[in-house]
Amino acid sequence: MSLCFILFFSTAVAAAGTVLDEVEPNNSPEQAQMMEKSNVNPSGVVKGDYTGQFVVAGKISDKSDEDWYKVLLSENNSTLLTVYSSQLNDAAMFDIYDENMNLIENVKHHQEIDLFGASAYKLIIPKTGNYYIKVTSPLRLGEYRFSIGGPNYKIGNYTYKAKNPCTLTPNKKSVQATYDLSSISSIPDEAIVYYVSISGTKKNRASSEYRSIKLESDRNWTSTAMYNYYADIPVISNKILKNKWMFKLEGNVSKYTEYYSLTPEITFKYVYPILPK
Repeated sequence: MSLCFILFFSTAVAAAGTVLDEVEPNNSPEQAQMMEKSNVNPSGVVKGDYTGQFVVAGKISDKSDEDWYKVLLSENNSTLLTVYSSQLNDAAMFDIYDENMNLIENVKHHQEIDLFGASAYKLIIPKTGNYYIKVTSPLRLGEYRFSIGGPNYKIGNYTYKAKNPCTLTPNKKSVQATYDLSSISSIPDEAIVYYVSISGTKKNRASSEYRSIKLESDRNWTSTAMYNYYADIPVISNKILKNKWMFKLEGNVSKYTEYYSLTPEITFKYVYPILPK
């Protein structure tokens, strides 16, 4: 099971999940504030549902301030510490201790600009038990947010604009094209498609027009809704965006129209986990 720390700000149950505000005093292990590990489902995230995500919001008020938290974790070798705090960038320290106060890991927060301030760090939890998190920042004061549990997820979108048209004729009722998105650097490697819409530039028209899409490696096509040409794709199907995709155009063209062409513009919406770089 993967676990992660994720930093946010809020006061109650927000879009980021259930938020636990820091309560002073929490300046020692004996005063450590109890928190829950987080395990949000990406299938819910794409619908704005962050059930299962538990977030701590705190503040370093002076250079000697120590904020302590306590959480029950399961043994695993892929715990993630994910931090959001621009105010404490390159200053905040997160020390992880076991219940016997043995130091497990020391992490200095560095904000990754291309991940909108989110930074993930891999930790190893040697055995199931209670663990302590000490947050300090001797060089700078400011606010922070974090959670511990499954990885945090973000959503994004990408539109592919084909260069060449797909053309139907009275005798050609179906045409396919392949588009390679595997090298698009702006797409996260782990991006999973959950929605697709197909528009584009049309010339002439066809009746009974259908637009479908699939991964090149898949057998079955995903058909979009007629006239609107969009489709929801279950996150659990794990369609990785950085792949070769196939597009299929179907329809009937009258002999008087002679041809119908569509130069596709395909918009993908995706969800992806924040992982260590």
